[in-house]
Amino acid sequence: MRTFPYVVVSAGLLAACASPRPSSPEAPVAVSPAPLAAEGTPPAESSPAPVAPDTATGAEAARIEAFSRQVTPYVDAFVNSEALFTRDGKQVLFVSSRDGLPQVYRADAASPTSPATRLLASKERVTLVDTTPDGQSLLILSDKGADENWSIWKVGLDGSAPVELTPGETMNRDTAFLPDLAPDTIYFSGRRMNEAASTVYAIPATGGPSRVIYRDDKPGFLTHVSRDGQQGLFVRYPSASENYLLHIDLASGKTRPLFPASGKVSIFGAQFSPDGRTVYVSTDGGGEQSWLLALESATGKELARYVEKSPATAIIQSINVANTGDVLALSLVAGNRSEVRLLDARTLKPRARVEMPLGQGGIQAFSEDGRRLAAIWSTPSSVTDVWVIDVKTGKVSPLRKEPRPALKELPAIETSIAEIRAHDGLALPTNVYLPKKRAGKLPVIVSYHGGPAGNSKIKWSATTAFFVSQGYAWVEPNVRGSGGFGRAFEAADNGAGRLEAFKDIETVGRWAASQPWADPDRVIIYGGSYGGYTVLIGLTRMPDLWRAGVDVFGVANMKTFMATTSGFIREIFLLEFGDPDKDAAFLESISPLKDVGQIVDPLLVYAGANDPRVPRGESDQIVRALRERKVPVEYMVAENEGHSLSRRENQIEFMARMARFLEAHAAPRQASAP
Repeated sequence: MRTFPYVVVSAGLLAACASPRPSSPEAPVAVSPAPLAAEGTPPAESSPAPVAPDTATGAEAARIEAFSRQVTPYVDAFVNSEALFTRDGKQVLFVSSRDGLPQVYRADAASPTSPATRLLASKERVTLVDTTPDGQSLLILSDKGADENWSIWKVGLDGSAPVELTPGETMNRDTAFLPDLAPDTIYFSGRRMNEAASTVYAIPATGGPSRVIYRDDKPGFLTHVSRDGQQGLFVRYPSASENYLLHIDLASGKTRPLFPASGKVSIFGAQFSPDGRTVYVSTDGGGEQSWLLALESATGKELARYVEKSPATAIIQSINVANTGDVLALSLVAGNRSEVRLLDARTLKPRARVEMPLGQGGIQAFSEDGRRLAAIWSTPSSVTDVWVIDVKTGKVSPLRKEPRPALKELPAIETSIAEIRAHDGLALPTNVYLPKKRAGKLPVIVSYHGGPAGNSKIKWSATTAFFVSQGYAWVEPNVRGSGGFGRAFEAADNGAGRLEAFKDIETVGRWAASQPWADPDRVIIYGGSYGGYTVLIGLTRMPDLWRAGVDVFGVANMKTFMATTSGFIREIFLLEFGDPDKDAAFLESISPLKDVGQIVDPLLVYAGANDPRVPRGESDQIVRALRERKVPVEYMVAENEGHSLSRRENQIEFMARMARFLEAHAAPRQASAP
């Protein structure tokens, strides 16, 4: 079986969907499909009626339309991602947003400028799994209306119609595994959205009823299956800082602990060697150092160790082992940037050095002969695209090289990393993007990442590029609690430490306002998911700092969030935030809705109607409260999105509405009319 990177998303808000979801949309088809049905089920009687979004009219609508024309070239500078080679190595299969939402394409692997052909037409987003061992088909995952109830599909590379292998069984599935040497069975883990428990399943490769292999009462993920289909690896995931690696006998379902022998550690990935005798585990070992361990799969005995030193606190996010068994690759979250490493698979000694530009990305998949490694990468001035690494030399070349006219007109961006000192002296690494040519003081957008244990890396973002081109400064802080800067830093916002993280919000805001390029009267706070929660905390606790806020599916009320989120994420967040029963008073105290009376700054709110992580009801609550108080608030709801902004039309509308909103409340001094 070809190994494909599997990343455990430790910080994702995988909440149960408490808002309407589309019913039975059409399946992906090989030709242009009819429009999807998007009727939602009505809310339960006990639930408040959804808050109606705003509809722009008149001059406001005209301004949004004008900004839409400016935004469109940035959105249309499409991203290519999730790449792998066909079994014969002649073609590259990849996901691209060029037609409006993530879809699968193929192209000549020997010619970066060769035309890309869409493999299937679908009205829903897709993500890659792997090709089948015979090289004739591709496995993908697809959900409906971005609800994250992923289903497994098989797509013929000859253009034949796709087949859904898991129909009628609504489930939040993780990635799937089809063993190379036992290709009759597909394995995957998954869970109902309202469950804490995770289950490992098997289904026939041709589709059919699922069979339970193993059920764990804690959250967890199947991270790999051996090539012979006899062994599985399962990471039990009670919390981000306490993980356990289990070995599963896939025939009997019996498990045994493999790592750690004792103590609490974070585990970021685990894979078998091609012969199944070795297990590679990336971990922090319970401390600040990042390791890759080679363990004997039969006993757990340590065979070799690689210790990352640049920086030592980097997270080894994913592991990929070539089928040749001699080389493996690592993706690292190295604070504000990503890194790639090539190691000898037997000794874990470094091989060829891979030098990627300062940016964000990661490894994808080896070619069958182990000579090439596909990767995706972006920088502030180059869109996420597919690259190929020569495994012998480490040389990096484009695997796709396609025209994006908007980038030719992109004004130069000046990128730097600042180190802001918190109130207690803790360093807060912060990315700063400025227009290279600027006159006068700039309005500042302070952008907070999600997670909470996510992070902000130097990267391409259409939103950042557009607003910098409009004359804004864009600041991305990594406050305490962010991942990639060490175990202690990531855990520093747990429980009562949340209050210290709130102080970081103020520190960063005042730092941004004090910069020589900043207009201190026009500082905007922006963020998505946990970052949206951060926006609301900033507006309630330090309203004097901000001119306006933009909240993208943020949590407004910790009590309702923890009550409506899935048992899966509730379990994980007991340590992060607190127990809803034991810590009810504390959770109420850190809920923005409690202090909504302090909000005086205008707010733009975005929500996806099908969001299974932060249900739409969280956005409804804050909008309802602000409307009642006559505080300026604008509300956009995308009916065909979840915890996402993945569709072209929604991206354009959101960015255009945000531009008009900020024009009204914090316009650049030198703003040019659209």
